[in-house]
Amino acid sequence: MKRINRYTCSKRSHTLACADMCWHTPTKLCNSTDMNHINSQRSSHTFNNYQVTTGTMVFTIQQITAFFEDADQMALSHRTRIQLQEEGINAVTDLSDFDDATLKQVSENLKRPGGTIDAQGAIVRTQPFVLGAKSLLRLKAATKLVKYYETVGRDINSLNMKWDPVMKTFIEHWQALVDRKEESTPDIPMITKNLAITKWSEAFMDFLHRVVGSRTIPLAYVVREDENVPAIAPNRATNQPYAEEFGSVEVELINRAKHNHALFRDDNSKVYYYLEEATRTTSFAASIKPFQRSKNGRGAFLALVSQYAGEDKWRAELKKQDDLLHNRKWKGNTNLSLDRFISQHRNAYVSMSQCAEHVPFQLPNALTRVTYLLDAIECNDHALQASIALVKNDDGPTGKLSDFEKTASFLLPNCPVSKKRNQSGTKRSFGATVSEIDAKTIRTGVGKATGVALRFHTKKEYAQLSKEEKDELREHRDSLQTQGKSRKLSTSGQNKSKGGSANSVSSANIEKMVASAIAKGLKDHAKAETDEADAEKSMKEYILSVVNQKGKVGGTQVASANATTSSTVGSSLIQSILKKAGEKGSGNSAKISK
Repeated sequence: MKRINRYTCSKRSHTLACADMCWHTPTKLCNSTDMNHINSQRSSHTFNNYQVTTGTMVFTIQQITAFFEDADQMALSHRTRIQLQEEGINAVTDLSDFDDATLKQVSENLKRPGGTIDAQGAIVRTQPFVLGAKSLLRLKAATKLVKYYETVGRDINSLNMKWDPVMKTFIEHWQALVDRKEESTPDIPMITKNLAITKWSEAFMDFLHRVVGSRTIPLAYVVREDENVPAIAPNRATNQPYAEEFGSVEVELINRAKHNHALFRDDNSKVYYYLEEATRTTSFAASIKPFQRSKNGRGAFLALVSQYAGEDKWRAELKKQDDLLHNRKWKGNTNLSLDRFISQHRNAYVSMSQCAEHVPFQLPNALTRVTYLLDAIECNDHALQASIALVKNDDGPTGKLSDFEKTASFLLPNCPVSKKRNQSGTKRSFGATVSEIDAKTIRTGVGKATGVALRFHTKKEYAQLSKEEKDELREHRDSLQTQGKSRKLSTSGQNKSKGGSANSVSSANIEKMVASAIAKGLKDHAKAETDEADAEKSMKEYILSVVNQKGKVGGTQVASANATTSSTVGSSLIQSILKKAGEKGSGNSAKISK
C-alpha cells in the first residue's frame, strides 16, 4: 500500500489525497469538480497554487520538484524521482527516515527494479533507474541536514535546503563532528591540589565540549544551564545552516538539542562515569553518590558545582586576585624577575575574567591594568624608571598606557634582576673548578687510575692483570707500608693497620683529598690567569710596536710629535679593542695599562 499524504490547496477550498505527489491527472487528485483555479502542467507534472504543509514546514509542489530534479539541487531524473516514491521518499521531510545505509539500499533497488506483466502474461523487465554518485552524495547530505533542523527546531523549507551554500557548509561542519567522535577520548581532568574545584569545573566543561556523544553532539549539551529550549529556533545566518548568535553547527546543537531524545540517557550516563573517575578518591565523591543508581550525569555535575563551585567560591577567588593587583609590590631586590611579576598580573586578570562569568564584576580596562602594574613597581633602577616615565607619557588611544602587553614588552628589557643574570645561561668562573674528586677517588678498594681492585689476588688472577694494573697495585702496597700498615692485602680489600683499624677511607682522609684537589685546581687556575695576562701583554706590545712605527708620507719621515700623537691614539685604540675582546671572552683578562 502506498503512503497517503494530505495536502491543502492554497485557496483553502480543496483537499488533495495524493499517493504520487501530483504526478497523475488532476481528476485523480482533487475531490472538487471546480478545477478552474488548478493550472495543470502535464509536461512538468506540477500543480501551481498548491502547497504542502506539515506544521510550520512549507514546500510548494514546484519547490519539491525543483529540490529533487534541479541540476543545482539533487539532480535526479524525472523517472528516478517518481520511482523514489516506491522507496518511501515522497516529500523532503521523508528524508529524516533514511540514513547512509538505507540510501545505499535504495540505490541498489533502483539498479535492479522489478518487472511488469503484459497482457499476454509475459514478464517485461523494467530498465534500471539512474542514481548518480553526485545525486546520492547530495541525498545523504540532505538526510543529515533534515535531521539537524529537526534537532534544533528549525523550519524545513526551500530556502533552508539549498545545496549551495547551505547544505555544503553544513556537511563540512558535520563531518568535523563525526571525525572527532571517532577519535580517542582525551584525558579526564582530575580534581587535585593544583587544580581547585572551581577551576576544575571550567576544565571539565572544556573536556565535555571535546567529547562527542551518541547523537554526534558534544556532551556539553547534557550539562548546559537551560535544560529546556525555546520551541522556535532563531533565524539562520546568511548562507549558513546555523543561527548567527551561535556561530557554528556544534554550538547550536549544544544549545538547542532537546533532552527528551531516546539517546540522551546514553550521553547522560557517559557524563556520570567521567565525573565518577574525576572525583574518585577525593572528598567530592560523596556529592555524586546520590546519582549513582540513575547514572544522572547532569544532576551530579550540577550538584558538584552548586556545593563547591558556587558564587561564594568565585567571589573569594575574585577577592584574592583583586588584592594581588592592588597590594602586591615589586622592588627588584629579590630573585623574582619583572617578567614573572608581570605574569602574575596577567594571570590574575585571566582568573578575574573567569570569575566575572559567574558573579557580577566590572573588570579593569586596559588603562586600569597598566596603571595597577606601574603603581606596583617600586624599583629605583634608573633605566626602568625612565621606561616607566615614557609609558606614562604615551597616553594616546593606541599608546602603551592603554595596552598592557605593549607596556610589558617595553619594560622587560630594563629589568635589573634579569640584567644581573648571565643571559647566555652560563656563569662566570671566578674560582677553580674541582674535577678531581669523584666516586672512584673516595671509594675504598678501587684503584684511581685503572680501577683495579685493591685486594689480594690469586696467582691466576694476578697473571690476568695488565701491566698498568700491576703497577698501581704495587704502588698501593708501597703507600700502605709508608703509612705504617701491612703490605699484605686482604681478600676484601681492607687491611689492618698496626693499630688494628680497618684500612677504610675516614672522613679526615676525605677532607685531605678534597683539600688537595681544591689546592691543585686553584694553582692551575692562577697559572692560567698568569699565562693569559702574559699573552695579552705580549699582544699589546706587538700591536703598539706596529702602530708606533714611523710612517713615511711622500718619502718624508713623520715628525716626532706626530709619532707621539699616533702612539697615544694607537694605545687608546688598542686598549679599547682589547677591552671589548676581554668582555666577549672570559671576562677575567687583566686591565692593560699604558
